[in-house]
Amino acid sequence: MTTDTSDSWYRGRFAPSPTGPLHIGSLYTAVASFIDAKAHNGQWLLRIDDLDPLRCKSEHASQILKTLEQYALYWDEDVFYQQTRYPAYQYALDDLRDQSFVYPCRCSRKELEKRHINKGVYDAYCFKHPPSSKQASAVRIKLLSDSISFNDQVQGRITQSLKSDVGDFIIYRKDKVASYHLAVALDDAEQRITHIVRGHDLLDSTARQIYLQQQLHLSQPNYAHIPVLSDINGDKLSKRTGAEDVALLGVNHTLIKVLGYLNFQPPAELVTYTGSEILDWAINHWSMANIKPRATLTIPNH
Repeated sequence: MTTDTSDSWYRGRFAPSPTGPLHIGSLYTAVASFIDAKAHNGQWLLRIDDLDPLRCKSEHASQILKTLEQYALYWDEDVFYQQTRYPAYQYALDDLRDQSFVYPCRCSRKELEKRHINKGVYDAYCFKHPPSSKQASAVRIKLLSDSISFNDQVQGRITQSLKSDVGDFIIYRKDKVASYHLAVALDDAEQRITHIVRGHDLLDSTARQIYLQQQLHLSQPNYAHIPVLSDINGDKLSKRTGAEDVALLGVNHTLIKVLGYLNFQPPAELVTYTGSEILDWAINHWSMANIKPRATLTIPNH
């Protein structure tokens, strides 16, 4: 089922993981999703994807919120935290288990490597050889259908064969934490998200999330995967590659730089505006059609 796409019903979201401060690549995505929502007279929601308790820190979440406010990126509803959602994830797992859509898997990475798994595509070993109930196991979902297709607002028509590209995939880890794909599918539905603007690096995840939406009878949002910012070596700008904390940068100059990455041509006087005024200008001049369908956008001097 596809959600209503009219301007009167637009709910977008930005969902950072609190593993460090907000960097330019994340700000770029936040600005794109914010502008697209507001250009459609929609709502822009904020979710903190703090699913992994080992990597995600509350102090980073607080820092991200302050930085978004610093850049005049104000969200429309209370902040949504994944760590409050563990019961919902368990309920969905139980539902899928009751329908015999899932099975336990004890395979380690070393075992997968030893079996020479083709391009990481799972071979359904544990479906054919069920592990003991005493063994710590992840949970995989059975692929009852193969091809997933959707129209991406930036990248065009996308079709992926889950069986040949992924295989039965994990929806619950051995440490009893829901997978990213399951959590995102459920949380987008809970927040009634209709439009998702995010980086091209997540395009490969979308078919798995749509498959889960189908099995759980959830609405399918509209997707737009914008090019990921990368350095001259082709590496995605991220905390790991030393991308700078944007809270330490000048708001006006940084926002204008981000607008350039989004293929705007901002006038010189924009630098004298406030952050909110810069975003208002961008909202009035926004068109997703200006974003070129490519995977990365190289930023030589970030």
